[in-house]
Amino acid sequence: MTDNKLNILFLASWYPNTEYSQAGNFIQQHARAISQDCNVAVIHALPVNNPSKEKITQEWNNGVYEVVVYYNNINSNTPLLSKYKKVQRQHQAYLQAYKIACSEIGSFNLIHLNVVYPAGLFALYLNKKYKLPFILTEHWTAFQKKSFNKLEKYYIKKIAKKASIICPVSDHLKQSMIDFGINNTYKVIPNVVDTDLFQFKPKKNPNSITQLLHISNLKDEHKNATGILNVIKKLSLERTDFCLTLAGDGDVDAVKVKAEQLNIPKGLIKFEKEKTQKEVAELMNQSDFFILFSNYETFSIVIAESWASGLPVIASKCGGLTEHVNNKNGISIAPKDEEMLLKAITNMIDNYSSYDPKEINALTSNQYSFSNVSKQFLEIYKTVLKH
Repeated sequence: MTDNKLNILFLASWYPNTEYSQAGNFIQQHARAISQDCNVAVIHALPVNNPSKEKITQEWNNGVYEVVVYYNNINSNTPLLSKYKKVQRQHQAYLQAYKIACSEIGSFNLIHLNVVYPAGLFALYLNKKYKLPFILTEHWTAFQKKSFNKLEKYYIKKIAKKASIICPVSDHLKQSMIDFGINNTYKVIPNVVDTDLFQFKPKKNPNSITQLLHISNLKDEHKNATGILNVIKKLSLERTDFCLTLAGDGDVDAVKVKAEQLNIPKGLIKFEKEKTQKEVAELMNQSDFFILFSNYETFSIVIAESWASGLPVIASKCGGLTEHVNNKNGISIAPKDEEMLLKAITNMIDNYSSYDPKEINALTSNQYSFSNVSKQFLEIYKTVLKH
């Protein structure tokens, strides 16, 4: 690039790809935001189990140059040999992606690492070989669950220590990383919301019955979809003036079977499979409030998107934006407490119209906008490069 913008290499442990279209989509949104002020290339390496799927994709997408290398997974009966070969093959894949990005963008001023492991291993390599500084944005819920093996713990701490600054997406995640033993300079910078897409749009005609919405990966260990179904069953015995839409990129059919086993009336629940960002925004504009019953969260982008759409939320207090639910934007409940959720849904059905959607939107849109988040990162980049 020949302009005066900084060239930023997004090094991503997770990123949307042809195998998992929603993987790390919040990282993609960060890259899009920062591309307003910088030249951004993203590189990602993904192991695949079928050699026929080995390939390299490279394209400009919404102002971001994206390179994904799909490489054949290593399988060996010798665990240590297998681990070594996997790391070696992964390094080669990232190196391929890096060379492609350099040929398109030129040399990079700074690395923006997204999710410390495993992509951080390549950040260490670039830092040592080319003296490229890197910052780290962290999204990983594993810091809250502390689910790392000894080797991962070693490298995570080594990588994080070398970062010029760490930018977790929430205060809760920051504290989890500190508790994990990562000592560094921190600045919390949130995920972004496409406020051109997610915005309050008054309904032309009010819904005939209250429309509830839940969108997630539908995994019980994380999102407690079964807990929501249990509560909807109890609610269905008391009233029928509502309909819950459950949507997600997880096993929708399995959740549907659970609903059938609970004998939830079909008219009170709808199931939708994976949605595009535009389709999610449309679902939110059709709904009256959003439900999140997670056991843990690092940020919860769906809450920010709901608020940008003017929707109040019911959310279990489990980290991330759930810590910011108040009487102006929703109802906060305890994780796993189905009785509290039942009371909250009943209350919200009766009173959601008392919330001011314009006020909810106004409090959210600027804070999580592309321009605001990009400005914060640009200031950090400039500060790092001065030292």
